[in-house]
Amino acid sequence: MLRKVSNTAIWVAIFTIVVVVQAYNTLGQNSDIIGKWKDASVGSIQYQNQVTGATKSGRSHLFTYNFLANGNYEFIGYMEMNMYNCNNTLFNQITGRYTVEGSTIYLNPAKDFWKSTNSCAASGNKQTNKVPTKKTLEYELKEDDYGKPVLCLTEGETQTCFGRER
Repeated sequence: MLRKVSNTAIWVAIFTIVVVVQAYNTLGQNSDIIGKWKDASVGSIQYQNQVTGATKSGRSHLFTYNFLANGNYEFIGYMEMNMYNCNNTLFNQITGRYTVEGSTIYLNPAKDFWKSTNSCAASGNKQTNKVPTKKTLEYELKEDDYGKPVLCLTEGETQTCFGRER
C-alpha cells in the first residue's frame, strides 16, 4: 500500500536536516569568539611627499580575524611602510575552517594568499598563493580599559589582542 507524502512533511524533513547540519557545523565552536576581531595601529612618524606635499604615516598595520558560526574563518593582514616617497605594502588573506577545544583554536586553512607592492621598485611587486599551514592558537577573552571585549591570541611566545568589531 502506497502512502502519499504531503508537501508539509517534505518541508519539515528538509528543515530538520538543515538544522541538524548547522548544529553539526557549529559543534565545538565557542560562541564568545564568533564575530570579527581587529588589531590596528598607525605610526606616529610622518613622511611628506616632496612633490605633492601629502603626508603619510611611516608605518601602519591592520589585522583581522572573522570567526563564523559555521566553523569558517578569515584572517586579513595588511601592513604599510612609507619612507622617502616610497610606499611598501604587504597583504595576506587566509581562509579556512576552525575548531575550538577549551581555550585552544585550531586553524585549518584552505587558502593563503599574499601580495606585496613597492612603489619605488615595481619589479618587487608579487602575488602568490602559499601552501596553507595549520596553526594552533591559545585564546583568552579579556576586557580593555573601557570595558570592551578583546580576544587575546597566543602563538608560541607572542600574544596579540584584538578588539571586537561591531
